[in-house]
Amino acid sequence: MKIFIIIFDSLRKDHSGKTYGNNWIQTPNIDAFANDCIVFDKAYPESLPTLPVRRAIHTGIRTFPFNHKKPKLRNIEGLDPAGWNPIPPNQTHLAEYMLNAGYITSFVTSTYHHFQPNMNYHLAFHEWHWIRGQEYDRYRALERGQRNLFNAKLKNHVPAKTKENRAAIQYLKNVLKWYLPNIQDRNEEIEYFPAQTFNTALKSVEDTLNIKNTLILIDSFDPHEPWDPPEKYLNLYSDKNYSGNKIIHPVYNENKNFFSDDEIKFMRASYAGEVSLCDNWFGFFINKLKEMEIYEDSLIILLSDHGHCIGDHGAFGKIPMCMYPELVDIPFMIKPLGVTKGSKRIKKSYAYVHDILPTIFGFLGKAKPEVFEGLDLSIFIDESDLVLENRDYITCGFSDCSLYKDDHYALITSNNRNNQKLFDLSKDPEWNEDISGDNPDICKELFKIIEVDAKNDLLITLDKTSFDRHSDWYYKKEADKKMKY
Repeated sequence: MKIFIIIFDSLRKDHSGKTYGNNWIQTPNIDAFANDCIVFDKAYPESLPTLPVRRAIHTGIRTFPFNHKKPKLRNIEGLDPAGWNPIPPNQTHLAEYMLNAGYITSFVTSTYHHFQPNMNYHLAFHEWHWIRGQEYDRYRALERGQRNLFNAKLKNHVPAKTKENRAAIQYLKNVLKWYLPNIQDRNEEIEYFPAQTFNTALKSVEDTLNIKNTLILIDSFDPHEPWDPPEKYLNLYSDKNYSGNKIIHPVYNENKNFFSDDEIKFMRASYAGEVSLCDNWFGFFINKLKEMEIYEDSLIILLSDHGHCIGDHGAFGKIPMCMYPELVDIPFMIKPLGVTKGSKRIKKSYAYVHDILPTIFGFLGKAKPEVFEGLDLSIFIDESDLVLENRDYITCGFSDCSLYKDDHYALITSNNRNNQKLFDLSKDPEWNEDISGDNPDICKELFKIIEVDAKNDLLITLDKTSFDRHSDWYYKKEADKKMKY
């Protein structure tokens, strides 16, 4: 059996096409693919952000509550949230499991965090391909040409500087000073990251076409910011009369005043364009599998790691106390072997990303290793929609904060319980009215469930060298680095 796991970083569920209720975004290929899939309506990461999610995917074991012994490693990224570590040495990797099952494995990714010094996510793959240049991947040091022209380009991609947003603007400039040189020779769509990623994956498919048992993990960093899709995709959503700064990377914060309303609209249009770009190259890849006549006999799993706040609930980026649906709801689809007639919806049971490895074992007819903490979702091939054991709710950790959600309530809480938000989903499905102050008993009850899931080992105190406030966990260190030319 050929197996494909396809991850899109920061793909919001509510931007994943008609399948999830969005009728305005243009994702025809995801829409068509969903018709062949088991579609999970309530899928979530078990922890955030990028690397903690992937640890769970690669191992079948929860990263939350971040209680693995943290190695003392040098880290030049400026990113150090809880769980942002290599896979622990005592945990077996996805590729190792598949190697023992007799599989040829490939790893194709533009998610550069996998390859930061001391990370080990590519361990045991027969081949791995790093598509260089995303975000502040140290790929190309400088952009050719006069510095004044480059600085003018930078200025066009950031808001006007004020006393309030100085550090944030410096962060944006630092990111773009790494990113823009990386893409300076990019001219055609085929040179964009999704095209490079899926074309590289296609070569791996072609190389192993005559091998029965193969697994290819395709991990696209897009539609993660910076959001700079080709103009034809941006034009699907942007205001043609917009003449302001083209903000392609948000400032992680809870202050809408950093941006004008028009700048926010442009960012949202840019993100949507990036999603449509990803959809196009996902469709290109799927159509190639069909041309090779291997699509029907392949197991294909499509998902995201998390979403992204773009002014929703007053937040931008990925912030621990803002684990709202736009951040934690993810698309999750499984195309089983054979021909299906329309999608099968799983609406009752919650699903996690660490269910992927157990599910692959289920499709292979192999017993699930005891170490796996995820569940086998392959049972939904034959089973009708039902609630799996202990899957009438989810918990998710992000730094020193946690989320509890079931069909009735959602609780976002700091692990010391000093900051809590509670929402009654039957009355407030958009999570707009915090009722925690009037319902301390409910907050206490739901927090106890979080503690049980964390085996009473919640992360309470953060290393303050990582960040000082939740709102600037992502950009603080970078904002402190003054890049000089």
